[in-house]
Amino acid sequence: MARTVKSTKAAIKTVNTLVESLRELVWTDLKTQYSSFEEMLRARIEGAEEAILDSSKGKLAIVAGIHVMRKDLEKSQRRFSRTNDVDELRAFLVDLADRIYRLRVANNKIVESLNAVVNPHLSAIEIVEKFASDIQRSAGTWERNGREIDESIHELCDDNEPAELGDLEHHIVKQGYGSLLESPTHSSSSEEN
Repeated sequence: MARTVKSTKAAIKTVNTLVESLRELVWTDLKTQYSSFEEMLRARIEGAEEAILDSSKGKLAIVAGIHVMRKDLEKSQRRFSRTNDVDELRAFLVDLADRIYRLRVANNKIVESLNAVVNPHLSAIEIVEKFASDIQRSAGTWERNGREIDESIHELCDDNEPAELGDLEHHIVKQGYGSLLESPTHSSSSEEN
């Protein structure tokens, strides 16, 4: 039996509800995933920026310290050339070695912080890969909902002829009018042979 126009409209309304639901789901998923993507990128850039600026300041301080130590060494050498006081020169050099060691420790800390920037928990490439993977995972849900919409549309597209048409033809044949429904054969084609 064919669907009534009212039931067809109701079914189409249901399909439209499914479509709107899918639109909202996709939009919500995209906003959520994009928000997460932006946050991870922002954190990556801010963390790198801070470490790079700190390392730049630290390197400048180290270079400034080296210049001061070089001047102090030159002063100590001039003083030694005047006094020949080995103990004073030795004490200065021990102090200088300690200062150099502290600069190396500071430089190593800078290198470690830069290593964290160069080899982060999530690089920008990994953030993009995660975003794409999350979108793909969400797309699986979208596909299922799309399949449900297609199935609903398919159910509405009833391409079978109405049973009533077959019933009518059967009724005509049953009433003895079947021979009137048959196409007349052309006797001219059989006479030509």
